Amino acid sequence: TAGGELTVTVDSEMVTLSGEDVLVQTESRGGLAVTSEKGVTVAVDTELTPELIQEGYARDLVRTINTLRKDAGLALDDRIHVTYQADGETGAAVNAFADYIQRETLALSLTPGAPDGAQAQQTLKLGGEQVQVAIRRAG
Repeated sequence: TAGGELTVTVDSEMVTLSGEDVLVQTESRGGLAVTSEKGVTVAVDTELTPELIQEGYARDLVRTINTLRKDAGLALDDRIHVTYQADGETGAAVNAFADYIQRETLALSLTPGAPDGAQAQQTLKLGGEQVQVAIRRAG
C-alpha cells in the first residue's frame, strides 16, 4: 500500500506487515538466469532448444563463409556459389537456415557435395561434427 504496510489474513487472523517485516530474495530455477539490481529483477531463459542450436550453427557457418570471402579477396558485392559437406544436425541446420545463409553471404547457390573449382575452402567443427565449406565467385 501507499503507507508501506500490507494487511493479510493468516489462519483467520488479520496480520499487518510493514516493509521491515518482509524480505524479498531472488532464487534461480532450472533453465533461468536471474539477477536483481535497484529494485528490478530480470530472468532470462537459458535453455537451448534444437532450433536455437541450429541457428547458432547457421550463424557460425555464415561467419566462416564471410571470412573465406575476405581471405579470397572477393569484393563485398561479389556473388558466390557455396558448396558444403555436412551430416546430421549440422546438415539439418544448413537446410533449415539455407535462405538466411544465402542472404547473409550473397550466395546464389548453397549446394551439398564435394568442392568443385573452389577459390577458398575450410573445414570447421560445429557441434562435434566436421563441416567442409567451399566458395567460388559466381560468373
